[in-house]
Amino acid sequence: MAGDERRANEGVVLAVWLAEDRRTVEVADGELVGLGFAPYLDEARTIPLVEDGRSPVLPGVFCTRVDGVPFHDDVVQLPHFSAGRRVEIRAEPANAHDRHPLAVYGGGLRVGYVPAPVASSLAPPGTRVGRGIVVMEWSSNGVRQGITVLGSMQVTLRISPEV
Repeated sequence: MAGDERRANEGVVLAVWLAEDRRTVEVADGELVGLGFAPYLDEARTIPLVEDGRSPVLPGVFCTRVDGVPFHDDVVQLPHFSAGRRVEIRAEPANAHDRHPLAVYGGGLRVGYVPAPVASSLAPPGTRVGRGIVVMEWSSNGVRQGITVLGSMQVTLRISPEV
């Protein structure tokens, strides 16, 4: 069977188009500014992939803010987590706090996790590495506070235009 094993995201390719995006969200202690990209399923950019922290946006595909970033506030400032940068999604089966944790890594550093409700439906047994892209970085007073990632453990995302 070892010769038949494939990476979880080989074989199926999903084309995604990006459009520059800027958002402002009011929060209790001010506002968060989001800079990055809005993902779409069509070149005309009429079918958006909407951020959802509770479930995948398509079978096997997620677009969500990353949980736990405040615990890695020094790491999230690195250029690895700027909008448009590629990230890895790795299962962490030894994690005692979550049954199906999917950690988000950039430059070999963990910045946080895919929210548990999404991760539990995306992490099939044996999955090792998924891929994603930071589509939005959230800042307050010029300091990055969080990121939104579009990614998958099952399919390869082909991003157009390439950023």
